[in-house]
Amino acid sequence: MPNVLHIKKLNLPHIFIFIAVFTLFNAFSAYSKERLKKEIQRDIKKIQETPHFEKDTTYINLLHELIREYNQYNLDSLLIISNQTIKLSKAIKYDKGETEGYIIKGGYYSDIGEQDDAIFYFIKANLKARAINDTDLTLYSYSELAKEYMYKDEYAKSLKTFLTGIEIAKDSQNDKWLPILYINISVLYSLQKEYEQAVSFLKKALDVNERNDDQRLTGIILSNLAFSYIEIGNIENAKEPVNKAITIFEDLEQNSWLTYVYEIKGTIFLKKNEYDHALFWLNKSEVLHKNIDQTRYKIPLYLLLSKAYYGLRSNEIAASYAVKALEISKELNNLENRDEILKILYEIKKADEDFGQALTYLEEFKAISDTINKKNNIKELSILKSNLEFEQEKEKYISDNEQKNLLQRSYIYFSILIILAFTIIIVILKRNNKIQNSLNQKLIENTHALKKNEIHLNGANNTKIRLFSIIAHDLKGPINSFKSLLDLFNNSKVSQTEFMHFMPQIGENIESIAFTLNNLLTWGQSQMNGLSTKPDFINVNTLVEDSLRLLSKQADVKSISTINKVEDHVITWSDRDQIDIVIRNLISNAVKFTRAHGTITVAAIEQNEFWQIQIKDNGVGMSEDVLTNIFSEKETSTTYGTQNEKGTGLGLRVCKEMVENNGGTIWVESEIEKGSTFYFTLPKGEKL
Repeated sequence: MPNVLHIKKLNLPHIFIFIAVFTLFNAFSAYSKERLKKEIQRDIKKIQETPHFEKDTTYINLLHELIREYNQYNLDSLLIISNQTIKLSKAIKYDKGETEGYIIKGGYYSDIGEQDDAIFYFIKANLKARAINDTDLTLYSYSELAKEYMYKDEYAKSLKTFLTGIEIAKDSQNDKWLPILYINISVLYSLQKEYEQAVSFLKKALDVNERNDDQRLTGIILSNLAFSYIEIGNIENAKEPVNKAITIFEDLEQNSWLTYVYEIKGTIFLKKNEYDHALFWLNKSEVLHKNIDQTRYKIPLYLLLSKAYYGLRSNEIAASYAVKALEISKELNNLENRDEILKILYEIKKADEDFGQALTYLEEFKAISDTINKKNNIKELSILKSNLEFEQEKEKYISDNEQKNLLQRSYIYFSILIILAFTIIIVILKRNNKIQNSLNQKLIENTHALKKNEIHLNGANNTKIRLFSIIAHDLKGPINSFKSLLDLFNNSKVSQTEFMHFMPQIGENIESIAFTLNNLLTWGQSQMNGLSTKPDFINVNTLVEDSLRLLSKQADVKSISTINKVEDHVITWSDRDQIDIVIRNLISNAVKFTRAHGTITVAAIEQNEFWQIQIKDNGVGMSEDVLTNIFSEKETSTTYGTQNEKGTGLGLRVCKEMVENNGGTIWVESEIEKGSTFYFTLPKGEKL
């Protein structure tokens, strides 16, 4: 029996539309959709008691069936079970199980708002389904992929994908999938505010579904019909379908769908300014939402609740719901309904005479409205829509003529010939359009490649200029001083005793030059070619000991005490050479900015998945202005230590890049005359 596996919402002004996700799996039909979760778990446990159960396709199918029962209430289970079934399916080469695993995993990323990751897994599922020639899985993956493009506002890609699915459904005479695809195309028309067209496709879906007698799908279609009638302004026509949908979903105990139809019912009363009745239905939806783990779907609900309370002049409660909606919208980076939320907040604050806050919301409303109105795919969508309109007119033309005069067969045959001629023309036009689109795409790709190369060349040129500037400023002086001293010695203007007197200073200059060159070369490589990070298990204590030993001479000159509190069990999964540079730079800075008889302490603190390394000194500290720009990528400056030690200003930038390359973060806390503490995190001994 068919069942609705996933339910998605697409937020629109004032309300939202559900997009049905529908699947038919012959391999899974042996397990009834009405099976209770406890029964499924019992079956799973029973199979787990058999040898090599993980190689049994029935076990994988049961896991998928279990997730269909739980997916609305525990999003984390989507990711956990999909990863498990993908791994098991690959091991036994069970292609259907692997394909559905990818779809479930894509659904998880979709539900948490990560559209790019969702699209990646839906495409993987689609390629796999087509490779094994499974029509149901192919249509399922096309539907999921098209919806995700819709969520990203890439309407042209979405429509193309839906049309491909419709062609496959018609060719395979799959009446179970056809109404679903009609529903989703109606959503695309709704997004363009062409609700008459949306109603037309929904009625087509209703006609096809009558042959299947799928009550859940009937409820979905009626729900979307009610929404479309509301947007058209025909409130009376919306009442009957929404009431029927409520009855269907209450009988089926479909709570996720009930939240939607309750909100439609509430919207009808909002349109009529009957705020008490609206609040009754919206509160029913809110109660159901408490047990459904789909945070982003609460945005339109909270917006409607805000409008209802605002209509009842309960401004404080109205503002609280609007703020909740705004917080979720920003957290999920979801622009849908953001303008409506900001608008109601502006109206509430203006009514409360909080004009400062009202102005803030008004300015944000204008900025968001401009962003929402910028669409990139209008031209291509218009072309595709015109093709769809032609197909609709063709179907209407055939239907009208058959109804008017079935006896005039000659006229019908003539009409069919005309339609075939137009179809051939359309195929030719579509083929030409496809070729043109392919050429345009190649041109766009080449343009992007040229721009990318230009950016890379400009960056490399800037890096070269910066390198030469630093070499001229920080290396030329010490090298010239060293050369001058050698010239004096070679010309016997300085005695051997006098020359040896300068040797400690010469040694320090050489070490400084070597340290500076190392930083310059590392940074230059990362900017021009990119660093190659090769993580491995490394002992942080060993790196700290090596750095303290190498820098001991500079520390001894200033009588600075160095303390290593890092224990031997501090193991990280990082690039040894890069982290060695980070530790050496940070300890060198600590020595540089610590006065005589100061103390430097290196320690490690264990966190959940990271080690937090800290290098603390009681030196001169830093001001707020210095802290703000200390890791800046735009500025390169030289600072001097307590004994006039000199650096390039690149050390901390190199540290930041190295730490981030290894999956960590770096920051600093400091206070003038009390010292500084640099922190950075590294992943524990496991692969990134």
